[in-house]
Amino acid sequence: MMFIGTLVILDRLYPPDLRRYNDLSRTVVAADGTILRMFTSADEKWRLPTRTEEVDPRYIAFLLAYEDKRFWSHRGVDFQAIFRAIGQWMSSGRIVSGASTITMQVARLLERRPRTFLSKSIEMFRAVQLEMQFAKSDILSMYLTLAPFGGNLEGVKAASLAYFGKLPRRLTVAEAALLVALPQSPTANRPDRHGKMAAAARARVLKRLALVGVVSPEIATEASTVPVEGRRRAFPFRAPHLARRLLSSFPNEAVIRTHVVPEYQAAVAGIVSAAIRSANQGNNVAAIVVDNKTANVLVYVASSDFFNTSRAGQVDYVQAVRSPGSALKPFIYAMAFDEGIAHPETILSDRVRRFGGYRPANFDGLSHGLVSARHALQKSLNIPAVALLHEVGPRRFLSRLQGIGINPKLRIPEGSPGLALALGGIGVSLEQLVSMYGSVARDGSFKVLSYSGSQDPATSVPFFGQRASMAVAAILRETPRPRGRYIKEDRGQVAFKTGTSSGYRDALALGFNDTYTVGVWLGDPKAKPMPGKTGANSAAPILLRIFDALTPPNERRTVVDAPAFLRRAPENLKTLQPGGGSDEVINSTGFSIAFPVDGSRIPLRQKGRRSATVFPIKMIDGQRPFSVFVNGIPIKVGNLTRSVVWTPGSLGFYSIVAVDRMGNVAASNVELSVR
Repeated sequence: MMFIGTLVILDRLYPPDLRRYNDLSRTVVAADGTILRMFTSADEKWRLPTRTEEVDPRYIAFLLAYEDKRFWSHRGVDFQAIFRAIGQWMSSGRIVSGASTITMQVARLLERRPRTFLSKSIEMFRAVQLEMQFAKSDILSMYLTLAPFGGNLEGVKAASLAYFGKLPRRLTVAEAALLVALPQSPTANRPDRHGKMAAAARARVLKRLALVGVVSPEIATEASTVPVEGRRRAFPFRAPHLARRLLSSFPNEAVIRTHVVPEYQAAVAGIVSAAIRSANQGNNVAAIVVDNKTANVLVYVASSDFFNTSRAGQVDYVQAVRSPGSALKPFIYAMAFDEGIAHPETILSDRVRRFGGYRPANFDGLSHGLVSARHALQKSLNIPAVALLHEVGPRRFLSRLQGIGINPKLRIPEGSPGLALALGGIGVSLEQLVSMYGSVARDGSFKVLSYSGSQDPATSVPFFGQRASMAVAAILRETPRPRGRYIKEDRGQVAFKTGTSSGYRDALALGFNDTYTVGVWLGDPKAKPMPGKTGANSAAPILLRIFDALTPPNERRTVVDAPAFLRRAPENLKTLQPGGGSDEVINSTGFSIAFPVDGSRIPLRQKGRRSATVFPIKMIDGQRPFSVFVNGIPIKVGNLTRSVVWTPGSLGFYSIVAVDRMGNVAASNVELSVR
């Protein structure tokens, strides 16, 4: 009794130091438990928490047979083994076998000490102490987590990943025996540095296992002939940006479980990598896939290559705030539909107009006359979208976004939102856009995106009414597909919208079907122009390839018919009834330069005394072909499009003149200055 009482007192006075066991590598895993990315512990070890049920039972059997055959019956110290070891030492004059139990080894791994008689005595005390406080399975888990395997590898899970490229749930006889052998001399027996010694250590383990009858001699001999691979494999490195993000979001969790579906993640990452090969040097691509029902993020590809410095690969472009181009237009239409300002069949004017001091122009430089709201959104016409925002009100539209937690970045932080908001004059992230498009897929119900099971379940809040959302979805399902692709080819009827920011700096595509919402961004990390690259010709093909990858080839396409109420506008919504704002219709046949605007001052990046910026000169109306002159020097003659790419030679004042086929002249005088 006195001995037990003394142990209890010592236990309370000197509790075991569990800091090393609690200092674990943090791991981010997929929905099915597959490791996405690992991070070293505070002391820079790969030390993964490992439970006995996560390890092949064969390895557990080998370990206990070789190291501690009475593990389940002793109380931390195996006195029978101690007496046997002492007897062998006295008879032979050397150490023949050890007497350390698994529990004593755990005590030594928790608190490193020099190998002395005093240290061994402390280990025995700590072993008894551990047995008093923990179940046998917990002690075994400590060993599986802390055992050294060479270098900064600790624990059987890290070792199995490094040496075999897999988790230790299923191990061969040779693999299990090697993992038993390595902790005996982890530095000397490292397979990636000392393959022959590792093989010899494994052979000794197999020989002992055969002697005690755990494996047959034939199996032991066969396993001994298996080559030891002399390399250390790289650890899993999937969705690295998401893993890094969640690591800071959940600082107290050793294992963070995401909603990522590994096969989808791999497929989309492959599509993004293939797409970037045809992009300009320095451009990058990001993509995200969300489950419509739950708002769980299933795929998170934040850049094409995490380690590519020329593309700023470590930047998370899912979170990066960029111009959305035309990607906000569907929500302007939804708000107009929601508030009874317009109907999909309402006739809108696509004649060039001036709204106060703002004069928008269509991307193609043309005016299309009278068009329906449905047609205007499908063709992404700028003037009707600005007209609807003019009626809705930029402030009220921004308030609608803020009401669901979307806080766009205004160009002037303390300023008021203007009509340019309709054409991308505001900053939002790809994930914000995806969450907004997901609400259209859910008939107007908005949910915050969920990245981890540790988050509270997403709750629904109303964004737009069901009818307005159904109207927008029906319109976007008929969006013209990229060249060479037709709606009938879609697996699942995909509704989507593209966006191209001013100066071709960002190309976006956002879309959804019954099951998923997908967002794709392509752009330059430094916001350099990408002449000719648009959301329609660059991002949309990637988006549709992602939908193909998500939808099994044999899955039947769901055809969604437009609701009956969309077919005819009510009498009071046959045409848009302006609310009386300050707008002026401009002669739609007037040939002019839309960009750069006459009298503007444009800040540019500079290399030495030269400009380092390329930007387009855009024209409105007029008849093809066009000729463009800068300071009297022709830069393009006989151009068939209404956009010409120009690289200024230096900073200063420039006179830009454009002439159409009929001899009509348009001019713009601008100043280029240092940013």
